[in-house]
Amino acid sequence: MKHLLRAPSPHSCFGMGEKIGSDLWGSKALRSIFIGLILLTVFYAALTQAQTLEQIISEAKKEGEVTLVASASTFGGKKGFAELENLFAKRYGFKAKVSLTGGPSFPQVAARIIAEEKAGAKSSTDLYLGSDGTYVTMDQEKALEKVNWSGVFPWITKPMEIFPQQSVLIYASFHGIIYNSNAIPKNRAPKSYEDLIDPALSPTWAGKMAIPSYIHWLIRVSPIWGKEKVLTYARKLSTLVGGRLRQGEEERIVSGEFPIMASTGGALEAMWKWQAKGAPLVGLPGSTPATSSYYQLSVPKNSAHPNMAKLFVGLMVTREGQSVLEKNDMRSSYLVEGTLMANYVKSNKLKLQDPRELNEVFQKQDTSLEEELTRILLK
Repeated sequence: MKHLLRAPSPHSCFGMGEKIGSDLWGSKALRSIFIGLILLTVFYAALTQAQTLEQIISEAKKEGEVTLVASASTFGGKKGFAELENLFAKRYGFKAKVSLTGGPSFPQVAARIIAEEKAGAKSSTDLYLGSDGTYVTMDQEKALEKVNWSGVFPWITKPMEIFPQQSVLIYASFHGIIYNSNAIPKNRAPKSYEDLIDPALSPTWAGKMAIPSYIHWLIRVSPIWGKEKVLTYARKLSTLVGGRLRQGEEERIVSGEFPIMASTGGALEAMWKWQAKGAPLVGLPGSTPATSSYYQLSVPKNSAHPNMAKLFVGLMVTREGQSVLEKNDMRSSYLVEGTLMANYVKSNKLKLQDPRELNEVFQKQDTSLEEELTRILLK
């Protein structure tokens, strides 16, 4: 019993003697319990340090402004941001400056944020708006502030956090076919990408079909179809091509210059926009599950106004914030109830590609597939 009277060793457990402490520490079960207690302590400490919505609002009042650097037409441009500024005041109970500064592309803004953070400087934008590929980079660089979005904002759900505790989905833009319904009768119209190469249907658009000037619409379906099917499909499609169009050139389908476009980002938005003008444009998702670009907002670690930025992200996924997007761009999130996109997904019982699956595609980056698709379709 003498060893029980010794001074506790650094390895003893809760003040027991060296031998007993050593024996207990050697037990796998007790070691697991000890580690579990440490993790629980850390977890509860983090909870107590996490900001509440009220605390974020209080800190944001001191900051007084927030700026997003993105395309000058983002969220309806200056006009849309004036509406968002008013909505911000109504939602959070105080007036603040909510600004848009016209800037470069998603990848260029991401690169600037990362460079500024590494240099120890404040970010030139308080928020980052980007899509799948650039968000993979931001995640890998650990450039974004961790925020318990669904814990702080009652209306934000876990599925909206595409990169958990980093980014929140603002709108999804489905990739799909658009065609002129005056040029292509209903009984000859395609219902999927695969119909575009169907020998029974393809004579309707052979030699007159437009394709996009990029190949990532096929990269997106690669986890669904597999690499070989994608390449086989591209070879058959190449024999039917009559020209290339960029996203945003839907007017050339409406005019009848091309009767159909194999794929474009925002196929549904294009349809809603042009049909509202009485144009005969039809858009539909090209695959099952439907592929999509997932546009997300987040707060850079080096944001100059991080609390204002958090509130702005929260605002953009309210029904009121989404209404600004719909009015100006016909864009919205399928995860916000009552939006155009949510209603379309629900009424068509649409299955969507898992955004995390898409993140993996961009992380792996199969350059051989990209090079071969480029050779087949764009050279």
